[in-house]
Amino acid sequence: MTGGSRGIGLAIAQRLGNEGAKLVLVARKEAALRKAGKEVPGGARVFKADVTQAPQVERLFKVMEREMGRLDVLINNAGVFTYKPFVATSLDEWRENMETNLTALFLCTRAALPLLRRSRSAHLVNILSVSSLQAFANCSAYTASKFGALGLTRVLREELRPWKIRVTGILPGSTNTRLTNQFGFPVCRLDLIQPADVAEAVFSALTQPPRTTLEEILLMPSQGSVGEE
Repeated sequence: MTGGSRGIGLAIAQRLGNEGAKLVLVARKEAALRKAGKEVPGGARVFKADVTQAPQVERLFKVMEREMGRLDVLINNAGVFTYKPFVATSLDEWRENMETNLTALFLCTRAALPLLRRSRSAHLVNILSVSSLQAFANCSAYTASKFGALGLTRVLREELRPWKIRVTGILPGSTNTRLTNQFGFPVCRLDLIQPADVAEAVFSALTQPPRTTLEEILLMPSQGSVGEE
């Protein structure tokens, strides 16, 4: 799982760890990764990698193939979020959103496919966003990347179907993670979706019978979308 050292990624790892899953967490910061690995029930293997860099992604999955031999589930969770008006969004910020939220999904899925094709219960889960469906002001780079990620997810679902690889998109609304710090207004975090809620949706998708795919799961705060107060 990419983006596995904190927030939604760590919550998913903990939920699956409770079920005895053998987990591999991937992120860029080694200290945070090692801490996360110890917080997962049963422990988790950790790999430091920048999933926006093709050579690092290819090396990651070669190591996984050599040391683990199989991969049943890939969860693409790495993400960044920029909250700025379009006219204030820099090219570097645009590229960071595109590379982390979209290109990394492409790179990791491409590198993982040879392993997933060997599995009898292969599943690709992409953690997307309500911004994959709905445009919000001040989120141009993020929204563009997430619209693209949903489009790619839908294409992958069709192309991987003949290989019996199920594909699920998880689309949370505002979630209580560090990304929420980017908002320029107060947010009541108790009213937001919690990382554990997203983890429960992932677990539900993974435990469907083979004949059934939860293709897209939209999770929204019961209080509605976050907006300026």
